[in-house]
Amino acid sequence: MPISANLTSALHSFAAIEDDIIAFGQTMDASKATAFVQRRREMAHAFAVLRNALEQEPWLIDQPDLMTEALRRLSAFRAANAINQAEWPAIRVRDDPAAFRIAAQSVTAPSRAFWRWTEDTLGHMR
Repeated sequence: MPISANLTSALHSFAAIEDDIIAFGQTMDASKATAFVQRRREMAHAFAVLRNALEQEPWLIDQPDLMTEALRRLSAFRAANAINQAEWPAIRVRDDPAAFRIAAQSVTAPSRAFWRWTEDTLGHMR
């Protein structure tokens, strides 16, 4: 099933932002707190853009069960990310980057589940 250019673009952009924040978090230290906050804002915006692209995807609109599953998986990913951000404000990340990297792993499973679903169902390779 071919997905639209809009959804393809949103998925690519989201993946790039996710990859960037993961890489940045691996090298997090006190001097990078402000830049980390900016990346978190970009990630929050990217979640919204991707949700809109999913909601507007003609192929998913025609298959409400798949639309529900797409939004459910993205919401689980977003919720795990939001919980991590709430538990690890930038100042706390700055003060204990090693513990943050361990805590950030809680977002890994929902991320992988979402991306596995996009590959299996939408045919989109990350």
